[in-house]
Amino acid sequence: MRLRSFIDNFSATSLAIIVHVALLGILVLSLDWSNPGAPPSSKVEPVQAMIVDESEVAEEIEQIKKREEKKRKEAEKRTRTLERDAQKAREQRREEEKRLSELQRRLAEEKHKRDDNARKQQEEAAKALAQVQRQRAMELEALEKLKREESDIEKRRLEDEAALAVLAAQHKALTEEKRKIEEAKRRAQAERKRVEDQTRKAKAAREAEQKRVAAVAAAAAAKAASEKKKREEAEKKRKAEDKRKKQEAAKRKAEEDAKRAEAEKRRKAEEAALREQLALEQAQLDAQRSRLRDRHLAEYMGQIQATVNRNWIRPPGTTEGLTCTVRVTQIPGGQVVRVVITKSSGNVAFDRSVENAVLRSSPLPQPKDPSLFDRELKFEFEPED
Repeated sequence: MRLRSFIDNFSATSLAIIVHVALLGILVLSLDWSNPGAPPSSKVEPVQAMIVDESEVAEEIEQIKKREEKKRKEAEKRTRTLERDAQKAREQRREEEKRLSELQRRLAEEKHKRDDNARKQQEEAAKALAQVQRQRAMELEALEKLKREESDIEKRRLEDEAALAVLAAQHKALTEEKRKIEEAKRRAQAERKRVEDQTRKAKAAREAEQKRVAAVAAAAAAKAASEKKKREEAEKKRKAEDKRKKQEAAKRKAEEDAKRAEAEKRRKAEEAALREQLALEQAQLDAQRSRLRDRHLAEYMGQIQATVNRNWIRPPGTTEGLTCTVRVTQIPGGQVVRVVITKSSGNVAFDRSVENAVLRSSPLPQPKDPSLFDRELKFEFEPED
């Protein structure tokens, strides 16, 4: 419709413009020829006579008419061309409207079919959604149970870490005590060395004194007999002093030996007590680690059984109370490569459902302690009703 209106308006407007232009041209030419000597201004000028050839004027008018006739024919030709184009456009528009009508009819049929299919799909989707929601509710319930179990496991792990921290602090204190004992041992060795140095110096002094006395005695022997008594008395005094010094040195040595023996005895007793205490604490630490490993292993197996329980689907017609023993072979990362029922429940469908549940649980949960990982696991599957 818009194309047709545009063509109609364009034809009428073009024709009107062409006619007006032609009339305006004729009018201008007529005015020029009818009043060729009009004065350009209001000032009166002398009139100059001019002879006009009427045949030339008639010829010029004829030429103008021919040109106007030619323009009119060309305008009519363009008008006919525009009308043909408009008619062609109207026919194309009718064909386009027909094609659009057919397309709308087809679209209506397709929409009707799509509505039927959509209704069926919505019904099927509603059924599937109800099934998914029921399954989701079961999974959420199992997830909540797993979260509670994980919370309990985390609580026990924190308690175990606190206990290990206490044991570590005790071990650090014992290590510090051992260091102090070693330091005392080094000090005792230094003291023993100092006493030995003093003893060696005393012996050297005594030997030097003996040499000096011998020299004095040799000199005294050369003296006059009048000095013999004095020398003998001096010798007697020397011997007495020597004896006293020896006795004092022996006494000091005995006291130092007794002190060293007592210090060595205390050191050995302290070392023995420390070794005994360390052995006792090591045994306690090993027992604690063993209990902790057993607990982590039990938690690890509990997580695996809980995961298998969540993925287990009870076969129709099976009774409650059925159990079976499963041996699972896994690779690092928990990927299950083999499942074997080592002790059957007596119900083939039940055993097969347990095997499928283990395979669906792959990869299995991993232990917190990597040393607990075992390629083969064995546990008894008992459904949680």
